Amino acid sequence: MWRTLLFAAVIGGLCMSNPAQAELNGTTPEARRQYAQKLQQDRLQALTRRGRLDVYQQLIGANSRVSAALPANAEAASRDAAIDLAALGITAADVKSYRDLNKDLFDIAYRFFVGSSTTPAEQMLLADTVVIATAGKTQASRARTDGFLAEIPFTVVRSLKGNRAAGDVILVPRHSGPTGPETEQIDFSEAKFAPGKKYLLVLSKNWYEQYVALKNKQAEPHFTALPYLAYEVSPAGTLLPGPQPARSGVAPKDLKSIEAELRRYQEKHRTGGAL
Repeated sequence: MWRTLLFAAVIGGLCMSNPAQAELNGTTPEARRQYAQKLQQDRLQALTRRGRLDVYQQLIGANSRVSAALPANAEAASRDAAIDLAALGITAADVKSYRDLNKDLFDIAYRFFVGSSTTPAEQMLLADTVVIATAGKTQASRARTDGFLAEIPFTVVRSLKGNRAAGDVILVPRHSGPTGPETEQIDFSEAKFAPGKKYLLVLSKNWYEQYVALKNKQAEPHFTALPYLAYEVSPAGTLLPGPQPARSGVAPKDLKSIEAELRRYQEKHRTGGAL
Protein backbone atom coordinates (compact mmCIF):
# COMPACT_ATOMS: atom_id res chain seq x y z
CA MET A 1 0.00 0.00 0.00
CA TRP A 2 1.28 3.48 -0.89
CA ARG A 3 2.24 5.74 1.95
CA THR A 4 1.04 9.33 2.21
CA LEU A 5 4.05 11.64 2.36
CA LEU A 6 4.05 14.53 4.80
CA PHE A 7 6.66 17.05 3.70
CA ALA A 8 8.78 18.99 6.19
CA ALA A 9 11.44 21.64 5.70
CA VAL A 10 13.36 22.06 8.92
CA ILE A 11 17.12 22.53 9.24
CA GLY A 12 18.27 19.30 10.87
CA GLY A 13 17.88 20.73 14.38
CA LEU A 14 20.11 23.77 13.87
CA CYS A 15 17.76 26.54 14.99
CA MET A 16 18.93 30.05 14.24
CA SER A 17 19.29 32.57 17.06
CA ASN A 18 17.36 35.25 15.20
CA PRO A 19 13.66 34.77 14.34
CA ALA A 20 12.94 33.36 10.91
CA GLN A 21 12.45 36.22 8.47
CA ALA A 22 9.32 34.65 6.99
CA GLU A 23 7.57 34.89 10.34
CA LEU A 24 8.43 38.57 10.70
CA ASN A 25 7.47 39.90 7.26
CA GLY A 26 4.91 42.68 7.53
CA THR A 27 5.19 43.06 11.30
CA THR A 28 6.03 46.19 13.26
CA PRO A 29 9.42 46.80 14.91
CA GLU A 30 7.77 46.33 18.30
CA ALA A 31 6.30 42.98 17.25
CA ARG A 32 9.73 41.87 16.03
CA ARG A 33 11.29 42.97 19.31
CA GLN A 34 8.71 41.03 21.34
CA TYR A 35 9.15 37.94 19.16
CA ALA A 36 12.93 38.04 19.57
CA GLN A 37 12.56 38.53 23.33
CA LYS A 38 10.24 35.53 23.62
CA LEU A 39 12.58 33.39 21.56
CA GLN A 40 15.48 34.38 23.79
CA GLN A 41 13.50 33.52 26.93
CA ASP A 42 12.58 30.11 25.50
CA ARG A 43 16.25 29.40 24.86
CA LEU A 44 17.23 30.52 28.37
CA GLN A 45 14.57 28.23 29.83
CA ALA A 46 16.01 25.35 27.82
CA LEU A 47 19.46 26.15 29.29
CA THR A 48 17.90 26.19 32.77
CA ARG A 49 16.37 22.75 32.19
CA ARG A 50 19.83 21.51 31.19
CA GLY A 51 21.49 23.07 34.26
CA ARG A 52 23.60 25.43 32.12
CA LEU A 53 22.18 28.86 33.04
CA ASP A 54 25.21 29.62 35.22
CA VAL A 55 27.48 28.93 32.22
CA TYR A 56 25.52 31.53 30.23
CA GLN A 57 25.88 34.07 33.04
CA GLN A 58 29.64 33.48 33.22
CA LEU A 59 29.90 33.92 29.46
CA ILE A 60 28.09 37.26 29.67
CA GLY A 61 30.61 38.39 32.26
CA ALA A 62 33.51 37.14 30.14
CA ASN A 63 32.44 39.14 27.10
CA SER A 64 33.34 42.56 28.48
CA ARG A 65 35.24 43.17 25.26
CA VAL A 66 32.57 43.40 22.55
CA SER A 67 33.40 41.35 19.47
CA ALA A 68 34.24 43.47 16.45
CA ALA A 69 31.93 41.57 14.11
CA LEU A 70 28.79 42.00 16.23
CA PRO A 71 26.19 44.40 14.79
CA ALA A 72 25.09 47.81 16.04
CA ASN A 73 22.81 46.23 18.65
CA ALA A 74 25.91 44.60 20.13
CA GLU A 75 24.48 43.97 23.61
CA ALA A 76 21.54 41.91 22.32
CA ALA A 77 23.78 40.08 19.84
CA SER A 78 26.26 39.31 22.62
CA ARG A 79 23.47 37.81 24.77
CA ASP A 80 22.31 35.68 21.83
CA ALA A 81 25.85 34.44 21.20
CA ALA A 82 26.31 33.69 24.93
CA ILE A 83 23.13 31.59 24.93
CA ASP A 84 24.31 29.65 21.89
CA LEU A 85 27.79 29.11 23.32
CA ALA A 86 26.37 27.85 26.62
CA ALA A 87 24.03 25.57 24.68
CA LEU A 88 27.02 24.14 22.79
CA GLY A 89 28.88 23.30 26.01
CA ILE A 90 31.38 26.15 25.63
CA THR A 91 32.53 27.98 28.77
CA ALA A 92 34.04 31.34 29.65
CA ALA A 93 37.41 29.56 30.02
CA ASP A 94 37.11 28.32 26.44
CA VAL A 95 36.39 31.84 25.22
CA LYS A 96 39.53 33.11 26.92
CA SER A 97 41.69 30.28 25.58
CA TYR A 98 40.64 30.85 22.01
CA ARG A 99 40.94 34.61 22.22
CA ASP A 100 44.57 33.98 23.11
CA LEU A 101 44.73 32.26 19.69
CA ASN A 102 42.96 35.21 18.03
CA LYS A 103 39.76 33.20 17.65
CA ASP A 104 36.68 34.95 19.05
CA LEU A 105 34.03 32.31 19.81
CA PHE A 106 31.40 35.02 20.35
CA ASP A 107 32.04 36.29 16.85
CA ILE A 108 32.04 32.78 15.34
CA ALA A 109 28.82 31.76 17.14
CA TYR A 110 27.06 34.96 16.10
CA ARG A 111 28.01 34.54 12.44
CA PHE A 112 27.17 30.82 12.43
CA PHE A 113 23.69 31.14 13.89
CA VAL A 114 22.60 34.10 11.78
CA GLY A 115 23.70 32.23 8.66
CA SER A 116 26.62 34.51 7.88
CA SER A 117 30.02 33.36 6.61
CA THR A 118 31.82 30.79 8.76
CA THR A 119 34.53 28.41 7.63
CA PRO A 120 34.34 24.65 8.20
CA ALA A 121 37.29 25.02 10.61
CA GLU A 122 35.32 27.57 12.65
CA GLN A 123 32.29 25.28 12.70
CA MET A 124 34.50 22.51 14.05
CA LEU A 125 35.45 24.79 16.96
CA LEU A 126 31.76 24.93 17.89
CA ALA A 127 31.32 21.15 17.61
CA ASP A 128 31.98 18.80 20.52
CA THR A 129 32.50 15.69 18.37
CA VAL A 130 34.39 15.16 15.10
CA VAL A 131 34.73 11.57 13.89
CA ILE A 132 35.27 9.39 10.87
CA ALA A 133 32.45 6.86 10.99
CA THR A 134 30.63 4.27 8.90
CA ALA A 135 26.91 4.71 8.32
CA GLY A 136 24.39 2.00 9.19
CA LYS A 137 20.82 1.61 7.99
CA THR A 138 18.15 4.08 9.11
CA GLN A 139 16.21 2.77 12.10
CA ALA A 140 12.63 3.85 12.75
CA SER A 141 11.10 0.95 14.62
CA ARG A 142 11.08 2.16 18.23
CA ALA A 143 9.28 4.80 20.26
CA ARG A 144 11.42 7.88 20.95
CA THR A 145 11.46 10.37 23.82
CA ASP A 146 13.08 13.24 21.88
CA GLY A 147 10.44 13.98 19.21
CA PHE A 148 12.53 12.70 16.27
CA LEU A 149 11.11 9.95 14.08
CA ALA A 150 14.19 7.88 13.24
CA GLU A 151 17.95 7.63 13.60
CA ILE A 152 21.03 6.54 11.68
CA PRO A 153 23.69 4.62 13.65
CA PHE A 154 27.29 5.48 12.81
CA THR A 155 30.15 3.26 13.98
CA VAL A 156 33.25 5.30 14.81
CA VAL A 157 36.37 4.40 12.85
CA ARG A 158 38.52 7.20 14.27
CA SER A 159 37.88 10.10 16.63
CA LEU A 160 39.35 13.51 15.78
CA LYS A 161 37.68 15.51 18.55
CA GLY A 162 35.61 14.58 21.58
CA ASN A 163 35.33 11.53 23.80
CA ARG A 164 34.19 8.87 21.32
CA ALA A 165 36.47 5.93 20.55
CA ALA A 166 36.80 3.48 17.66
CA GLY A 167 33.91 1.03 17.73
CA ASP A 168 31.52 3.39 19.55
CA VAL A 169 28.12 3.98 17.99
CA ILE A 170 26.78 7.51 17.52
CA LEU A 171 23.13 8.05 16.62
CA VAL A 172 22.20 10.90 14.27
CA PRO A 173 18.46 11.61 14.72
CA ARG A 174 16.13 12.21 11.80
CA HIS A 175 12.99 14.30 11.35
CA SER A 176 12.11 12.04 8.43
CA GLY A 177 10.32 8.84 9.34
CA PRO A 178 6.96 7.11 9.77
CA THR A 179 4.22 9.07 11.54
CA GLY A 180 1.59 6.33 11.34
CA PRO A 181 0.81 2.96 9.72
CA GLU A 182 0.59 4.52 6.25
CA THR A 183 2.08 7.98 6.62
CA GLU A 184 5.62 9.24 6.50
CA GLN A 185 7.19 12.64 7.05
CA ILE A 186 10.07 13.66 4.80
CA ASP A 187 12.47 16.48 5.63
CA PHE A 188 14.22 17.35 2.38
CA SER A 189 16.86 19.44 4.19
CA GLU A 190 18.34 16.38 5.93
CA ALA A 191 21.58 14.92 4.59
CA LYS A 192 21.30 11.54 2.88
CA PHE A 193 23.74 8.86 4.05
CA ALA A 194 24.41 5.55 2.32
CA PRO A 195 24.76 2.49 4.57
CA GLY A 196 28.28 1.08 4.54
CA LYS A 197 29.95 4.29 3.40
CA LYS A 198 32.48 6.19 5.50
CA TYR A 199 31.90 9.83 6.48
CA LEU A 200 33.61 12.69 8.24
CA LEU A 201 30.99 13.90 10.74
CA VAL A 202 31.17 17.23 12.57
CA LEU A 203 28.60 16.85 15.35
CA SER A 204 27.22 18.42 18.50
CA LYS A 205 25.68 16.31 21.25
CA ASN A 206 25.16 19.54 23.18
CA TRP A 207 23.13 21.09 20.39
CA TYR A 208 20.96 17.96 20.19
CA GLU A 209 20.26 18.27 23.93
CA GLN A 210 19.44 21.98 23.57
CA TYR A 211 17.12 21.32 20.63
CA VAL A 212 15.28 18.62 22.57
CA ALA A 213 14.99 20.86 25.64
CA LEU A 214 13.54 23.65 23.47
CA LYS A 215 10.84 21.21 22.35
CA ASN A 216 10.12 20.17 25.97
CA LYS A 217 11.15 16.62 25.12
CA GLN A 218 13.61 14.24 26.76
CA ALA A 219 16.99 13.37 25.22
CA GLU A 220 17.65 9.74 24.32
CA PRO A 221 20.10 7.95 26.67
CA HIS A 222 22.40 6.70 23.90
CA PHE A 223 25.04 9.10 22.51
CA THR A 224 23.05 11.17 20.02
CA ALA A 225 24.27 14.24 18.15
CA LEU A 226 23.22 16.64 15.40
CA PRO A 227 25.50 17.21 12.40
CA TYR A 228 26.94 20.57 11.30
CA LEU A 229 28.97 19.09 8.44
CA ALA A 230 29.18 15.70 6.78
CA TYR A 231 31.46 14.64 3.94
CA GLU A 232 31.88 11.24 2.38
CA VAL A 233 35.47 10.02 2.78
CA SER A 234 37.08 8.35 -0.22
CA PRO A 235 39.51 5.41 0.21
CA ALA A 236 42.33 7.89 -0.54
CA GLY A 237 41.23 10.19 2.29
CA THR A 238 39.82 12.95 0.11
CA LEU A 239 36.45 14.45 1.00
CA LEU A 240 33.68 14.09 -1.56
CA PRO A 241 31.01 16.80 -1.99
CA GLY A 242 28.14 16.55 0.46
CA PRO A 243 26.04 15.10 1.86
CA GLN A 244 25.96 18.09 4.24
CA PRO A 245 28.66 20.60 3.28
CA ALA A 246 29.40 23.88 5.02
CA ARG A 247 26.77 26.57 4.56
CA SER A 248 29.61 28.98 3.80
CA GLY A 249 33.36 28.93 3.41
CA VAL A 250 35.63 26.74 1.33
CA ALA A 251 35.13 23.01 1.89
CA PRO A 252 38.18 21.18 3.27
CA LYS A 253 40.05 19.14 0.68
CA ASP A 254 41.07 16.13 2.71
CA LEU A 255 41.33 14.61 6.16
CA LYS A 256 44.95 15.68 6.61
CA SER A 257 44.06 19.38 6.46
CA ILE A 258 41.27 18.91 9.01
CA GLU A 259 43.47 16.91 11.37
CA ALA A 260 46.19 19.57 11.21
CA GLU A 261 43.67 22.33 11.98
CA LEU A 262 42.17 20.46 14.91
CA ARG A 263 45.60 19.57 16.32
CA ARG A 264 46.61 23.23 16.28
CA TYR A 265 43.70 24.21 18.54
CA GLN A 266 43.75 21.09 20.70
CA GLU A 267 47.33 21.89 21.69
CA LYS A 268 45.90 25.02 23.33
CA HIS A 269 43.21 22.89 24.99
CA ARG A 270 45.88 20.72 26.64
CA THR A 271 47.47 23.85 28.11
CA GLY A 272 44.31 25.33 29.59
CA GLY A 273 41.35 25.42 27.22
CA ALA A 274 38.39 23.05 27.35
CA LEU A 275 37.51 22.42 23.74
